[in-house]
Amino acid sequence: MKPFICSILVCASAMAGSLDDVTSVPDGAQLKYHFLAVGKQIYHCGNGVWDPASTPDAILTDVQSHLQIHHQAGPSWTTLDGRSTIRAISRTAIHYAAPDVVSIDWLKLDVDRGSRTGDFSDVGMIQRLYTGAGKPPRSGCSANQVYESPYTAHYYFWILGSAPIK
Repeated sequence: MKPFICSILVCASAMAGSLDDVTSVPDGAQLKYHFLAVGKQIYHCGNGVWDPASTPDAILTDVQSHLQIHHQAGPSWTTLDGRSTIRAISRTAIHYAAPDVVSIDWLKLDVDRGSRTGDFSDVGMIQRLYTGAGKPPRSGCSANQVYESPYTAHYYFWILGSAPIK
């Protein structure tokens, strides 16, 4: 079963494509992993305001296999044993405003194929959905201040096409 990516409210207010563009994954895509994430988004102060770009620091656990990975800057993901890694192409990320308006964006991420190793060697797309919290404070900040905002999310790692990508 493919996850529903956005509510009508989010799709209408936060994206320029059709509802189908937002809620679908490519034909033939196969869900490889469904991870639950618990971690934080790390924000830095610049000129009295929180920089909207943040660095993730989270542990993701697969709901079926219990595989655990560390999510960090890049954005990138590495299994705790270090055998498998993957990196997303941040410049092509598609953002969707979280339905509750107080949580970090939902994302659809293309994968840097050259970065894939081990268990992630056939993953072609990653989604971050159903986020909880993770935004910086609404108040201003002072130089060199850092804020760690706890968050939760569901991550979906997809194999694209009917056969694994090499």
